[in-house]
Amino acid sequence: MILVTGGTGLVGSHLLHLLLKNGEKVKATYRSVESLEKAKKVFISYNANDLFNQINWVQADIADYFSLQDIFTGVTNVYHCAAVVSFGRRKADKMYEINVEGTKNMVNLSLINGIKKFCYVSSVASLGSYADDRCTDEQTNWTHSTETSYYSVTKYYAENEVWRAAEEGLTTVIVNPATIIGFGNWEESSTAIIKKIHDGLNYYTPGSNAFVGVHDVVKAMFQLMNSDISDQRYVLVADNWSFQKLFTNIANGLGKRPPQKEAPRWLANALRRLDEMRYFLLGSKTVLTKQSVDTAFRQKCFSAEKIKTELNFEFEPMDLVIERVTEQFKNS
Repeated sequence: MILVTGGTGLVGSHLLHLLLKNGEKVKATYRSVESLEKAKKVFISYNANDLFNQINWVQADIADYFSLQDIFTGVTNVYHCAAVVSFGRRKADKMYEINVEGTKNMVNLSLINGIKKFCYVSSVASLGSYADDRCTDEQTNWTHSTETSYYSVTKYYAENEVWRAAEEGLTTVIVNPATIIGFGNWEESSTAIIKKIHDGLNYYTPGSNAFVGVHDVVKAMFQLMNSDISDQRYVLVADNWSFQKLFTNIANGLGKRPPQKEAPRWLANALRRLDEMRYFLLGSKTVLTKQSVDTAFRQKCFSAEKIKTELNFEFEPMDLVIERVTEQFKNS
C-alpha cells in the first residue's frame, strides 16, 4: 500500500488520482473533514468519483510523531506532499512545525517501518542561484539572504532531513517543482492567481519565474518512484515566463482583460507597508511581504534538463496547461 501525506492539497489530490488510476492501493492523510471536499472536487473534475471512494483516508497531524505511528501499517512506499505554503509572518511557526518537524517525523518513521522508497515534494524555493545568468538547477548551493523567504528556509531544512535519512538507509527521491498550476481550490496557493485575474487585476510586475502543470508534477513523481533512481533531486519546470505573460495568458483563457499597467516598485512597497499596518493593528491576514515583493520584481530562471535527460521526460507547455485550467475554472 502507498501512503500519501497532504492528500487534500493540490499535488496530493492529483497524485492520488494518478495512483488509483494505475491500480495502486492508497492511504492518505487529511487534516479536517472540510478539506476532504477539496480533494473530492479534483476527482469530480476527472469524472472519477468511484476512485475517490477507494481511498483509505486517515486523519493525522504530521507534526505529532506518536499519532503517525499507526498509519504506517501495511505501507510500502511514501509520497510526502504535506506542507504549509505561505509568505505571511503569522504562519512562520506553523511552517516550521509542518515543513521541517513533520518531514523529520515522516522520514524517521519510514526508516523504522522499512519503507522501500520515499518521495519528498520540495520546491525550487529550496534552491540557490548562480552568480552569472545561468538558470538554477539541482547543483546550485542554497544561500540565506534578506530576500530569502521563511518558506524557502523551511523547505531547505526539510530537505536536509530527507538527505540525512538517505544517509541512514532510506531510499529517497526529491522533486523541486516550480510554481504549480492546476485545478484545485481557487482560494489557496498558486491556483489563487486564476481567481484574482478572473475578478480583475490591473497591474502586472516586471519579474519572471518558472511554472509547471500539476499533471507533470505527479507524473514525474510516479515515474521516479517506479524507477531504479535513488537519492537524487529533480527540478520540475515546463516554462520560464514573465509574470506579464502568465497573467495575459490566464486572462485570455478566462475571457478577461489582461493587466495593462506595470506596477512600479514604490507602489508595491507602499502596499506592503499598508498590509503590515493592517496586520499589526487589526491582526488581518498578510498578503504582501518583503520577500513576495522581491520575487515579483526579480528575474528568475530554472532548468529541468536533468529529468528531461535521465527520464526522457517531456513537459506539457504552459500555454496548454493554462488553456485547460482556465476552462476548468469557468466550469467549476
